[in-house]
Amino acid sequence: MLIMPEVVATAMLSLSTTGAGINSLRADLGALFLGMGVFTLLGVFSRHRWWLVVPIAFLVLVVIGRLISVSVDPFPAATTRALVGELIFVFILSFAMVSHALSSRTELRPQVLRTFISRGFLISAAIVVVLLVGAFAIRPQIGSQLWSRAISGMISQSEIEDLPDGLHVGLAGTGSPLPDAQRVGQSIFVIAGEHLFIIDSGPGSTLNLERMKVPIETADAILLTHFHSDHIADLGELLLKSWTYGARTEPMLVMGPEGVESVVEGFNMAFALDAEYRHAHHGDAVAPTTGAGGRAKTITGFGDDESTVIFQTDDLTATAFLVDHRPVKPAVGYRFDYKGRSVIVSGDTMPSESLMRQAEGVDLLIHEAANPDMLAVLNRAASDADQDIAASVANDILTYHTFPEETARIARDANAGYLVMTHILPPMPAAILHPAFMGDSKNIFDGPITIAYDGMLFSLLPDKIDIERQWLLR
Repeated sequence: MLIMPEVVATAMLSLSTTGAGINSLRADLGALFLGMGVFTLLGVFSRHRWWLVVPIAFLVLVVIGRLISVSVDPFPAATTRALVGELIFVFILSFAMVSHALSSRTELRPQVLRTFISRGFLISAAIVVVLLVGAFAIRPQIGSQLWSRAISGMISQSEIEDLPDGLHVGLAGTGSPLPDAQRVGQSIFVIAGEHLFIIDSGPGSTLNLERMKVPIETADAILLTHFHSDHIADLGELLLKSWTYGARTEPMLVMGPEGVESVVEGFNMAFALDAEYRHAHHGDAVAPTTGAGGRAKTITGFGDDESTVIFQTDDLTATAFLVDHRPVKPAVGYRFDYKGRSVIVSGDTMPSESLMRQAEGVDLLIHEAANPDMLAVLNRAASDADQDIAASVANDILTYHTFPEETARIARDANAGYLVMTHILPPMPAAILHPAFMGDSKNIFDGPITIAYDGMLFSLLPDKIDIERQWLLR
């Protein structure tokens, strides 16, 4: 639990994990498991078997919690294994302690055991049981009260609204086309003063944007890097919700390289009936028909440096630049400059000369990364399992993505301040694998490197050189 909390949580405890939750898993549950282990060893390898009372008490409480869950919640079959294991441990430890106590003379039995069978303790335990049974009996009323309190917090002012003036970059989706329990499809939002841009809309990312309380209805534009499914599959959902959440009267602007018109037209057609239903149900107060869907704008005008400015104010410049994701062509990345701070989102690309030019001196470089050695292992495993298509895909992936060391080299040569590796390939189920994934990257780039998780937020404030970090997904 201390070393690989993600693996233990998902495989043994049937818990889902997010980046921010890993901290609590490692600290809280890790301390619990380690503490029980220490007391178990003390009881087994010393003459004082009463030490076993501590892990027994904790395990009994865990079992009680699981049994309550059986009555209250749908009981996931995956937790059966954990429950059986806990019951077995309770039986073994209890048998060891009780047998030792019974074999000892009464006057030598540990004080803790006599306490457990004393009248005062039994009365106290009975009161606790009665309170638990009472709480279980009135759980609908308790649930209603808890919901009333929780919902006010859920719809209260978000952390996004409290952000100071600056350049803020949030990661709503950091995964790849491969299944990843901790990451959804690609999506990044950039807040520069009063302007909001959402870059890409991979599967599942709209829900993350909502969970992060991003005001998607106020976005200036949705910017697409290219049209692979892991970057656009959620576009229809994003357009629908940005329309109805703000009762928009004009379609959302969607910008991207050549081909964006076909993509937006397709999503508009696919969601046309839904738009009719929303208007029929809610009317103009929520879903004015003039605001449904998206309106496409192709990014053109790339100069000799393969870049073009797509948005500009006195303080903000947003630039699109060509990258190398062949056979996907054209594909673009984006750079944002705001009040002296800067960020680049690479999109999917091989090492690219145009990206190198744009990345010169950038404060924050968010660049895709794919580890070839790990993908080779995936390729061999798929071949051994006679999954030839999966093996072929794992091999083909290597031909149009950037390796971690190459990403680090780009950051070093461009004199970037901070590197975030995203679009993680293959998926990393545990943080202990991050050093293996990065390989020699830290020896190449001496600045800070972060492996991206959904929910991260990076804040670059004017007239400062540091980058503040926080989690928006709990």
